[in-house]
Amino acid sequence: MTQDTFPKRIALATDLSHRCDRALDRALMVAKAWQAELTVIHALAPPDDITLFGSLRDQPSWRRPPDPVRKVRDRMFRDLVREDPNIDIAVHVEAGAPADVVLKVIRKSHAELIVTGVARDELLARMFLGDTVDRLIRKSPVPVLIVRDRAFERYHNMLVTTDFSKSSRVALETAVRFFPDAGISLFHAYDVPFAGYLGRAEVEKQFEDYGKDATDKFLAEAGIAPDTARMVSRMIENGVPERLLQDYAETSRRHLTVVGTHGGGMVYEALIGSTARKIIDAVPGDVLLVPDPAKRKAD
Repeated sequence: MTQDTFPKRIALATDLSHRCDRALDRALMVAKAWQAELTVIHALAPPDDITLFGSLRDQPSWRRPPDPVRKVRDRMFRDLVREDPNIDIAVHVEAGAPADVVLKVIRKSHAELIVTGVARDELLARMFLGDTVDRLIRKSPVPVLIVRDRAFERYHNMLVTTDFSKSSRVALETAVRFFPDAGISLFHAYDVPFAGYLGRAEVEKQFEDYGKDATDKFLAEAGIAPDTARMVSRMIENGVPERLLQDYAETSRRHLTVVGTHGGGMVYEALIGSTARKIIDAVPGDVLLVPDPAKRKAD
């Protein structure tokens, strides 16, 4: 994997809260590793320019308050340069709905990844996801990296959820392109109605056999070299996907979970069909959400 294969532009969506500090650290780490330009995006609430004396636009210059956009942009740029002066950083501050501002800027800047953060606290995460991040994962034409963990080091392991569709294959290819040194584990969940009547052991054996053949084909189609494919951990599990993922995350070392945001198979009907929020709610660590290729073309 050469340096030229990495994205050259990434974006950080931040509300300047503490929950986005970890996202900032991860974005800086990724930008440095990829030698990419980092665009930091912050949306301000639309200004209220009506005062007791009329519209601010009608006031003389000495009565107008400082331009809030310029004020925040200048402060952010100074702080970011202080964080790492060797990274190519641009700052965009604009009044408007956060998700709309972010999506407009990433299209204009041709960013190939959005990094943003959510609180590790479940209630706070759901409140935040109900707004900006939820809209980003639904509307973004580029991958979105949701950050919860502190960025002490690069990702060493990736758990890639799959239903063996084209969308999940693109998610794997994207993750490998972004983080080529990370180990790969494949996760596929199935839930068979009335399995008890069919014989649990027999059903599990059939799905294990199917899963082995399907993962071999899936990895080959994703361009994973045979030597690397033999080292991939494969988990074909019976149960509710988000519960299994949560349990796995709680019992394993820190890793990145990778999900394609559209599919059509069992994993995605459970996780993405009712929005990618389920997996973000379930998994306590970082999540990379990769949009369906058709969505990228449409946008």
